[in-house]
Amino acid sequence: MIGDNVVLAVGAIVIGNVNIGDNVFVGAGTVVTKDVADGAVVVGNPARVINHIGAEKVAYYNQRY
Repeated sequence: MIGDNVVLAVGAIVIGNVNIGDNVFVGAGTVVTKDVADGAVVVGNPARVINHIGAEKVAYYNQRY
């Protein structure tokens, strides 16, 4: 299942029965093979968390874009 406000950048691949939380950014070319928590920024093959997006940033981006 893919949550709300999720960005799957170009070439991102989701393999298997995984859950991607709300407000997640999946970088270009990332291969997601495991569940991703809310607010995570993931990149790489396999996907790894490099940062988290706080509620303030989500509200800011939703308002701006």
